Amino acid sequence: MKKNIINPFEKFTEIQLFILGVALTIGGSLLSYLLKCRVDGVLHIGAGTNVTIAQSFIDSAIATFSLFIVFYMLGLIINKKTRLIDILNTVLIGRSPMYLLTLGNINGLINTMDEGAASANTVTTNFSLVEYAGLLFFSLFAICFLVWMVALLYNGFKTATNLKSTTHKIAFGVSIFFAGIVAEIIVYSINY
Repeated sequence: MKKNIINPFEKFTEIQLFILGVALTIGGSLLSYLLKCRVDGVLHIGAGTNVTIAQSFIDSAIATFSLFIVFYMLGLIINKKTRLIDILNTVLIGRSPMYLLTLGNINGLINTMDEGAASANTVTTNFSLVEYAGLLFFSLFAICFLVWMVALLYNGFKTATNLKSTTHKIAFGVSIFFAGIVAEIIVYSINY
């Protein structure tokens, strides 16, 4: 069971992975809408008190598409036989831990942290002891889920491209951050 959580790409068929990935993306987008938390980047979630359902789905589509395009281009460089469906499944399944991070906004914690950070004056930001404890817990939770996300992306990408060399592994890591920048630029340039 543990291996399926970290590397489902070896156990399930491409159709099963695609259906699961689409279901997780739809469910995650709905969850981000219901919890008023934007998953508006590859490695970014943020507050959004007026999040619309369309915005949640558009954010998800942009982040997914950005990561997909960057991974697919890199995949073709690494292995000309890289299949589109394998990269798409990697991205759909790999992004699922990001949606679970929205659970940190159940009591408005992410919104509270975002408002405190937006004030740009941490001296006057007065978080209660409970809020600091929530921030610490959420930070640890987020680190674990980000590691899980990267492990899923790596295992899927490795399976899709037959990734082996150290240079390609470094390129994989850099591509995640590059895709994140692309997604953020697109999200904020359309400014909806």
